[in-house]
Amino acid sequence: MGRIYYLVDQRRIAGGIKVAYRHVATLRRNGLDAVIVHRVAERPDWFAVPDIPIAGFSELTFEAADVVVMPEDARHTLRTMAGLPPRKVMFCQNHFYLASGLVETRDPRRLGIEAVMTSGDEITRFLRWRLPDLPLSTVHLAIDPDLYRPLPEKRLQVAAVPRKRPFEYRFIRDLINFGYPASDRFGWVELTDASEAEVAQAMADSAVFLSLARLEGVGLTGLEAMACGCAVTGFLGGGGREFATAENGWWAADDDCVTAGRQLAACLRAVLEGTAASRVAAGQATAARYTLEREESELLAFWRGFLG
Repeated sequence: MGRIYYLVDQRRIAGGIKVAYRHVATLRRNGLDAVIVHRVAERPDWFAVPDIPIAGFSELTFEAADVVVMPEDARHTLRTMAGLPPRKVMFCQNHFYLASGLVETRDPRRLGIEAVMTSGDEITRFLRWRLPDLPLSTVHLAIDPDLYRPLPEKRLQVAAVPRKRPFEYRFIRDLINFGYPASDRFGWVELTDASEAEVAQAMADSAVFLSLARLEGVGLTGLEAMACGCAVTGFLGGGGREFATAENGWWAADDDCVTAGRQLAACLRAVLEGTAASRVAAGQATAARYTLEREESELLAFWRGFLG
């Protein structure tokens, strides 16, 4: 067989990029010749990049024995590769972005897609309806326990990633400052353009994580905060329904900012009163299901089935 090429956008900080890198590292460790492909062969600088080969797209000549793995939202790439010889797999990490890649192509098989991998249950559930004639496999995300783990002592602070909901973030902060006077005992950590190590450190330090997830395939950031022992509150972003329960967080329906503010107040109160421990422990148990071992097992099962 030929090579497995993962085509990956490098222009932004996104969890899906590090997932693709981990896939390639895992495949290579198991004897498969896998490569990351960027537009330009440059390594990202915001997470610890494994020692794997990285190629620039223009440098490559694809063969019929190769397999190309493409993201669901890469409209130009999907159409460019449709006329080239390698076999094609779609790796869908966010079902909300699927329409951006397909546009008016109702059936991705017209683009040569033979199979679809997803990274979560909500994505798979949707795609079973949207793409009923394509083989689907779920390769669940994983959380690195060496990176995302709690510290013995937590600071009274709220960590948040406001990038996807800047207006909601400001609204909720104003609401909490007005409606819950004890909130002034908590500091705030805004994680903007932070490296993965900086995010993990902030979560490990913080007693509370405010989830500002929006249109997520899974909602990995919330899970990472759970693994770090945060009391997690806020929005699910759609895909968070895979893991969120009343027992492991203080959740609000997406876009219900008033309820999100009230849930944040309840979360802060529980932290101050020492009653948050059971939900924090439930969150850690939830995150503990997202193991590197499960990801590897599911990934290898997909590729063994696809390659035959």
